[in-house]
Amino acid sequence: MKATEDCLKDMAVFSRLDRDEIKMICENSHVKKYERGEIIFFEEDSSKNLYMLVSGQVKLSMLSPEGKEKVLTILQEGDLFGEISLFDHNPHPVTAEVQKKARLLTISYDRLEEMIIDRPQLALKIIESLSKKTRLLTSQVRDLVFHDALERMANLLLRFGENFGRESGGRTKIDLILTHQEIANLLGVSRVTVTKTINQLIDRELITIEDRKIILLDERELREIADGLN
Repeated sequence: MKATEDCLKDMAVFSRLDRDEIKMICENSHVKKYERGEIIFFEEDSSKNLYMLVSGQVKLSMLSPEGKEKVLTILQEGDLFGEISLFDHNPHPVTAEVQKKARLLTISYDRLEEMIIDRPQLALKIIESLSKKTRLLTSQVRDLVFHDALERMANLLLRFGENFGRESGGRTKIDLILTHQEIANLLGVSRVTVTKTINQLIDRELITIEDRKIILLDERELREIADGLN
């Protein structure tokens, strides 16, 4: 009973689900904690589970044959992942690595199938998750094709501000610590380009850095840069 009560509290991040759906998930899932740097699953793994991120951050990435990493996204509380391989019966197309100490709910494919048959509306949450990732990938392709490094950086910082931002003295502090190389892997540019671009934004007083975290000082101008207007 205690485990179910704890799970119900954890599931508060999934606001789109009603209480009966949340209870069903709690009764058919198990909780696992991960430390930063742990791998939840590797690219080409064939495990078939749906993962629900209750707390922490998880990085989804791919590796080229030469070993070069391409980071697709950083997941936040309330995100689902692992759903792509559930329904096409193929291995995972990405690696999931814990970026910040995480707590996950895990549901096996067999259990999930039974739950969806019983409550079809649960499938809408999974479809929403797939749509979110499709929109993100479309945005990344658009950035690579139509925008330069500065515009891509501004767009990335605005997205991080929306997803991981915390109000700090009237400014938005991005509660996420990434190295310049990790940012480069997200943007598809070199680490040197990331350093140069961040310094440009600092010199223009659009961002600043405190305790290794980026603070957005002028989101309006960053938006203009992201849209190619400045």
